[in-house]
Amino acid sequence: MKKRINITLEDEVIRRVDRYAEEHFTSRSGAITRLIVEATAQTKEKAAEQRRTG
Repeated sequence: MKKRINITLEDEVIRRVDRYAEEHFTSRSGAITRLIVEATAQTKEKAAEQRRTG
């Protein structure tokens, strides 16, 4: 299920998202989704590694 949200971003951040979207042949929404999923996956992986290594 998808939901529509409204967010406020600095102009430079929007330009960076748009550039990323263009380079990866996706939309602004697709780029934001991909970046959030990747960032949270990395955070989850780092937390798991820290638990393993103590």
